[in-house]
Amino acid sequence: MSEPELLPLTRTIQEDLAGLLDLFRRRLLSDRESREAMAALQEQLMWTRQNAEGATVRPLLYDLVLLADRIERSGEAGEGFAASLRAEVLEVLAKYGVSPVPAEEGPFDPSYQEALGTVPTDEKERHGTVAQVVRNGYRVGDRVLRTQQVRVYMCQD
Repeated sequence: MSEPELLPLTRTIQEDLAGLLDLFRRRLLSDRESREAMAALQEQLMWTRQNAEGATVRPLLYDLVLLADRIERSGEAGEGFAASLRAEVLEVLAKYGVSPVPAEEGPFDPSYQEALGTVPTDEKERHGTVAQVVRNGYRVGDRVLRTQQVRVYMCQD
């Protein structure tokens, strides 16, 4: 074939290659968009599942916390059956990711503590710190299930 005869054939091949390249790029873009959409859907599903579980399980976990409190306040929490029952309730709570808020001395933190009252003090450095934990608080992961109920030092000037 002569060069003038090959020119139209070469143009056709170049056009076909350009078309294939364009199709390839569109498919890559479509695949990337599909992956991103799938990842967004999976994230939304996980968020919905966690919130749905929280909405149904959270009240039950709260009731179990109240039961553990009642056993502890009965005065028999350190003995026999009551102690065993309380330990089992706390074990069930732990199985569902519920953990007690640590009872630490330090500044009052309203994000997980509730002040029930104050305790007078003459020491200025104690002002606004936790004086006493009245009721234990509990968390499910990072979320507060029940606030820790405390009394807070208040400086008497």
